[in-house]
Amino acid sequence: MVVITRPRDEAAALADELMKRGYRTLIEPMLDIAPLPIAIPPLAKYGALVFTSANGARIFAGRSDERSIPAYAVGGHTARILRDVGFVDVRDASGDAEALVTLIGRTLGNQRPLLHVSGQDVAREIGSLLAPARISVDRLIAYQAIPAAELSQALVAALYARTVRHVLFFSVRTARAFGTLLQKRGLTPMISSSSAVCLSSHVAAEAGKLPWGGVETASEPTAAALTALLPPTGANDAQ
Repeated sequence: MVVITRPRDEAAALADELMKRGYRTLIEPMLDIAPLPIAIPPLAKYGALVFTSANGARIFAGRSDERSIPAYAVGGHTARILRDVGFVDVRDASGDAEALVTLIGRTLGNQRPLLHVSGQDVAREIGSLLAPARISVDRLIAYQAIPAAELSQALVAALYARTVRHVLFFSVRTARAFGTLLQKRGLTPMISSSSAVCLSSHVAAEAGKLPWGGVETASEPTAAALTALLPPTGANDAQ
């Protein structure tokens, strides 16, 4: 069984993809996305929008009809969401915050401020990263990511049955929330035969605080690189 810890909206499409490849999956969101009652500021002052999550892209699209302003996306999934909602100039960093900052510095082409649409908690502060390039960034906090309060009974049963082979982690916060709930239930010994499959070295460092059978890190911070670490279905009962 492969456990997907992303927020439910993000996890559903990945679960469908993995099931088509023959894996059994369990969606176990470690974060619940709660939109905030934001007001979109006047956008004429900004040279571009910056999105570091698909959640921010969806929430902005539901609050504003503006689609002509350039939009920077941290990765391919966020870029697809932006294109799907009608943005015409989407610039995909295909990576992490550092890759995004590099792309902005290379392609912005103006000195107007940027508007970063984000969650309340961010792994890296885009404004600080762009400060050396003298690019000003305003941040619009569009949602909260609230850690899960409990593990599902389905996951608890699977842990006791030792059928969890892999747990996918896409962020430090999801790995931390998972560890907190395992410890709360006294279930950390139940993952000794499971592996943590992590999007980045930062995520792996957090996941590695638990006694996993193994911790693996994607070669690049994309869902495709992360799922490429899964063994073929049927190999060592990998499903």
